[in-house]
Amino acid sequence: MNSFVTPERIGRREAIRRIGSAVAGIATVPMLSDTSWAAAAKKRKPNIVLIVADDLGCGDLGCYGCPDIATPNIDRLAAQGARFTQSYVSAPLCSPTRVSILTGKYPLRTSLPYLPSSKNPNDGLSPDEITLAEVLKSNGYATGIVGKWHLGYAPRFRPLNQGFDEFYGYLSGWADYINHTYNRTEKWMFRNNTPFDEPGYTTDLFSREARAFIEKHKKRPFFLYLPFGAPHGPLKAPDGTTAETRDVFRAIMENFDYNVGQVMRKLKETGLENDTFVIFVSDNGADGVGSNAPFKGKKRTLYEGGIRTPFMARWPGRIKPGTVVAEPIICMDIFNTAANAAGARIPAGAGVDGRDVLNVMQGKAKGPHEILFWTYQNKNAVRRGQWKLVTEGDSAELYDLNADPSETTNRAAEQSSVVQDLQGKLKQWKVEVTRGKSDALVNG
Repeated sequence: MNSFVTPERIGRREAIRRIGSAVAGIATVPMLSDTSWAAAAKKRKPNIVLIVADDLGCGDLGCYGCPDIATPNIDRLAAQGARFTQSYVSAPLCSPTRVSILTGKYPLRTSLPYLPSSKNPNDGLSPDEITLAEVLKSNGYATGIVGKWHLGYAPRFRPLNQGFDEFYGYLSGWADYINHTYNRTEKWMFRNNTPFDEPGYTTDLFSREARAFIEKHKKRPFFLYLPFGAPHGPLKAPDGTTAETRDVFRAIMENFDYNVGQVMRKLKETGLENDTFVIFVSDNGADGVGSNAPFKGKKRTLYEGGIRTPFMARWPGRIKPGTVVAEPIICMDIFNTAANAAGARIPAGAGVDGRDVLNVMQGKAKGPHEILFWTYQNKNAVRRGQWKLVTEGDSAELYDLNADPSETTNRAAEQSSVVQDLQGKLKQWKVEVTRGKSDALVNG
């Protein structure tokens, strides 16, 4: 943590520190020497690398059937571990999903269920939330983020106040791939807490910094949160070609795939390949020229194309290569799974909506969620078993996802009792997760 700690946060921070000390069995978390780390290498906790793509739909990866974009490195990552076919995110857009990944909670349960504004100094993920970085840091991990943050612009919301030791990237929701500007004029590039910029294509820069972080911390357990900005628009290829076309999108994707491969190669070169738990996920479905095939909908919708995204996990010796999992999971599960993999104790009140899904990744268990919920503006969705309800105002659509994953046939009229039951569950859930919140916070 850096020095920016407000008085109201001291109790929570101290509680996390004590949890870390208890796990380590000592009074404080030590900074071990290189010799000590080397001696303990075989007993070390797994490194955790969490790669997050931005606006990547299932239809744009070869391992999910994409016919026109070559993604051999991401496909190899999937082949070397588990690939999920029913992986969900908690929202159809970036910030709320990233909130869920880092807190293990539904976005509505937190301070940031919507996109933060760079103009509002009060928009951001509350520092009182306990993040995955904080849990792992308290357990002796080096923690770093390379890439897109988008969880608040004001100093108190930035990564170094949320459990990360190091940060390289941008605070904004996107940045031009080459000139790094947001909305044509703003520039939110930082190294740690210092505004910073340098020439280069952002995907290449993020890959370079990720590899440097791995090299720097190769002798101790580390958590690398790697939220690449690709393939989010506005679309600009590495050669500078700018157009909202499939050809430019392909160039962005193939560069992204190459750089994922570079990070994986670095793990192998440092001898960490077998000691690293790698998770790959997209924050929501594709938009524009991206593809969510074979699903209906796109980013900002609650149809499958907006919330069902690629997900894969690789951990040699723990996850069998070539595993394909059809069980539903959701991005909140990353928090609990990663924390438990590290042997870290999850503090009370943290990770309350996520579940440890390592056994699901191993093909040994069913999905842990009896029911899943989504909300975005005036749209809502609920999934329980085969049935998924999508509502907007007074309209209700019901789909049988087992028979109709592309959501082509509305079954609401003939299954009115299912609709009523799911509407009731949705209402109860909203009351529970928004208790004590203002309408302005809930609705963004």
